[in-house]
Amino acid sequence: MKEPSLGEVKLHEASRRGFQAADVVLVAVLLAAGAVLRMITPPFFGITPNLVIGMYVLAIMLLKPRLGQVLGIGLVAAAVCHFTTKSLLPYLNFISEPVGALVAGLLLYLPFDKSRPLAAVKPLVVTFLGTLASGLTYITIFKAATLFASLPHNPAYTYLLVVVLVTGGVNAVMAQILYFPLKELIKNL
Repeated sequence: MKEPSLGEVKLHEASRRGFQAADVVLVAVLLAAGAVLRMITPPFFGITPNLVIGMYVLAIMLLKPRLGQVLGIGLVAAAVCHFTTKSLLPYLNFISEPVGALVAGLLLYLPFDKSRPLAAVKPLVVTFLGTLASGLTYITIFKAATLFASLPHNPAYTYLLVVVLVTGGVNAVMAQILYFPLKELIKNL
């Protein structure tokens, strides 16, 4: 059996003790990067992906935080999204982002690492499903909030679903590309 590296021991100890200063900095840097990318990314057919979601899911996968910490990351991400969104109802992020973070945190308990091919696509799957959970929560609450508005046959809900799927794909690919190099970087700190 292979001995764990010093970085792996640090990651395991951090998940038991709580966040250390380096963990908070990592989350802050990833969320800031997601916000900047969200603001400078040009729209694709009118869709600007919420890259903050991909970054907070990446932080959750790298740090493997406890439930309270996962929800904290989701709430901080919601605040970041609140200031970078073009949505009509930005406050919905304070519900949808913690839900996405929680789903991502719970997905870490799936036995991805038992199968080599599954371990290789873990970031892709977890990020896509976390983004989907966040987006579908947002759409569901948005639809409920506008239920009594005079919007018969409104195509906005279909458009929002397309936005969620495109954002999920973009975030999943981004997380897949960044996860393993960042994981190695953290191990070597």
